[in-house]
Amino acid sequence: MAATTKNPIIFYDLADANSKSWSFNPYKTRLSLNYKHLPYRVVYLSFPDIEPRLKELGMSPVSETFPRYTLPVIADPSADPEGKPTYVSDSFKIALYLDEKYPAPKYPAIFSPGTHGLQSLLMTEYFPTLISAIIPLCLPNLPGILDARSIEHIIRTRGPVAAFEPTSKEAKAEFVKKAQEKLDTLAQSLAHNDGSGPFVLGKQVSFIDFSIGGLLHFVQKSEPEDSTVFDELLNWSDGKWGIYWQGIQQIEKDSSEVTVHG
Repeated sequence: MAATTKNPIIFYDLADANSKSWSFNPYKTRLSLNYKHLPYRVVYLSFPDIEPRLKELGMSPVSETFPRYTLPVIADPSADPEGKPTYVSDSFKIALYLDEKYPAPKYPAIFSPGTHGLQSLLMTEYFPTLISAIIPLCLPNLPGILDARSIEHIIRTRGPVAAFEPTSKEAKAEFVKKAQEKLDTLAQSLAHNDGSGPFVLGKQVSFIDFSIGGLLHFVQKSEPEDSTVFDELLNWSDGKWGIYWQGIQQIEKDSSEVTVHG
């Protein structure tokens, strides 16, 4: 049975202090669900609530080491009204599952035919280098967007986090420089698409774009009000990233999220 507005997919997302989206990994799944026009309802969890809730759902840990439970997770409703939903974790595995359970042409394909291996390679070999270049812009800002319980949980489970410490102007400028260099290099590679479209595969958006979009989302959501880094980022590479972000934002605006009133 396909998910419906009355019985939607449940999407477990990581909450900021205001129970809003901020983290780049769950954002990939949000975009995947929107792109396929699948009805979903969001359940926001703070860091200390992730493991207890996922254990309560009967999910197995994703790792034998900390963190043993991570987001995103989806719960896809069963065809049997009395049956248990199918739980899937990890944004890449979720996207694969959604394409298999809700296939094209009725539902747009996240992975175009013949690109699964390429996108897996990009996610395992290239995307971590992009994370390394972008994340230092965001981590010092996390204490300003997470609730006190989440910050306490992170420090208690991982020890003092040096990356949370305020950065000097010089250090921030160096982080910005490295991020810009990385995105400029990526933009140069995408220029070989000869203007066919803003995404990695040209006109066709794909999972790797949801991942890059997730990092841009993280920069935007973690940025203090007095910072202009995100606006500057959109103008990097001759405005390439502003155009790219517009494409990602259109997928978010065409949301298939089911809102619960009352």
